[in-house]
Amino acid sequence: MSSVTDSTTAAAAPTNTNPAAAIPNTLTANDFLQILVAEFQNQDPTSPTDPTQYASQMVEFSNLGQLQNIDQTLQNGQTPQTNLMQAASAYIGREVVAPGNTVGVENGKATSIAYAPTTADTYTAQVYNSAGQQVDSVSLGQLSGGTLQTFNWSPSSSNPPGLYTVKIVNSSNVAMGGLLEQGVVSSVAMASDGSVSLNIGNLVIPASQVASVAQSTSSN
Repeated sequence: MSSVTDSTTAAAAPTNTNPAAAIPNTLTANDFLQILVAEFQNQDPTSPTDPTQYASQMVEFSNLGQLQNIDQTLQNGQTPQTNLMQAASAYIGREVVAPGNTVGVENGKATSIAYAPTTADTYTAQVYNSAGQQVDSVSLGQLSGGTLQTFNWSPSSSNPPGLYTVKIVNSSNVAMGGLLEQGVVSSVAMASDGSVSLNIGNLVIPASQVASVAQSTSSN
């Protein structure tokens, strides 16, 4: 008996020469919820995950989505300037982090510096004014290596509003690298070339340098 090829069946199985083309390159809200459900269903019943971790993940995903929308809008050269400012204003009230070692002082309060010691040691924060003069030295105590820390400077009445440079040094007076400027965005500004800058308390940073965005934890 001769065999006959079923052309209908053969036609129903097209060859995909580019498998990656069928894979979306963005994570949708539905995808994220499915991941959370899978995590919940497959957690160890003898050691369930803290529910606050799920809430934290949802907040982080929401923040990431908003940041992606802001970035996409700001990079769209066809968008009217009014819309660009509306997108940039979404930063207001959010805590941002960017590379740098400068703090801004305004109304007697200073922005923060985040850092991560590489080795266990005793550390000190040295603060310098715009003229390069050291105006304060704050002991940070014994710190473990690889732990994220935050330096919150409390300027005195003799420290006027302005910009100050921070050095985090170990017991050998060796300055640490990789410091991060951190603060809550109070206002935004746009230059004629479309670039956006963020004011986090007398400290202005370019939006293009922002490494992360989160809900503000400040009570102010």
